Amino acid sequence: MDPTVKMRKTPLGTRFTRQLNRVNDQICFAALQQWDSAKRLETLAKDRPKAFSTEVFEDNPYAKTIYRRAKELPELSRDAQAVALQAGVVASVEYILAYMQDVQVLREGLVAETGDPISEDAEEEQLRQKIERWKGKPPTSNYFRTLGYFRLLRNHYAHVNEKPTKAFQSYIRSYGTPLNTFWRNGVTDLHGVDFKSLATTDLTPDLAFGIMNLLRVCLRHVDDMIADTLSLADIVRGIVMQIRLEPRSRKLPHPRLVSKVAARLKLEWGREGDAIQVEKVIEAVLAGPID
Repeated sequence: MDPTVKMRKTPLGTRFTRQLNRVNDQICFAALQQWDSAKRLETLAKDRPKAFSTEVFEDNPYAKTIYRRAKELPELSRDAQAVALQAGVVASVEYILAYMQDVQVLREGLVAETGDPISEDAEEEQLRQKIERWKGKPPTSNYFRTLGYFRLLRNHYAHVNEKPTKAFQSYIRSYGTPLNTFWRNGVTDLHGVDFKSLATTDLTPDLAFGIMNLLRVCLRHVDDMIADTLSLADIVRGIVMQIRLEPRSRKLPHPRLVSKVAARLKLEWGREGDAIQVEKVIEAVLAGPID
């Protein structure tokens, strides 16, 4: 295995994708639950409009925490869904921002940074510039512009703004149409997401599904870009250092060390190689400084 071979993914990409999938599942379940309960609540509102929640749901321990008349419950249910959908989007964007911070730390822990420090207020722009330095060429910008859009949408929801801020409006004018063109490729299901109008449209389950799809696709592509900037030697060096920090693994027999490194390469970085290939890289790493 050539030490210059690039990786397919990073361990962080897998971890944060799993978390986005969990949020997506919760949004899907909330939509199913709300649709089903809405029908029952509409019936209750019609048949027993003046009955309080404690009468209608007398076996439910949470009925008294609401204490509303049945006729008010359908609207309350719709409001609850709107809050849940926005909370899911806000949480997912927070996970993406955390990924972008953590993956920079991960990468810089494996390969020392050179040149002047890169620092931007917008996390996605800082990462884009760093990837350009690491790769020696600019990455596809629309993935980062999409993440910038959703960072601003997160702010829009979290600050309970009635309309987009001037900064968000400017971003939409600059990138709304290009992002629509970029993503209408027949590959990613947008569920009706329109970057020109999303910020001024009531969030629905379908729009939330589209946002989640876009976030996961962006994460996958950005993670691929970062993994591609790391060589096998970079990763093996990092894995060997990790293993040596483990008290029980400091004096591992060489064959066992090779086996552990190969297993972590496959599980965490998506790369397979036979023991002989991995051993050659380990020997090269051990022959030089690793701390």
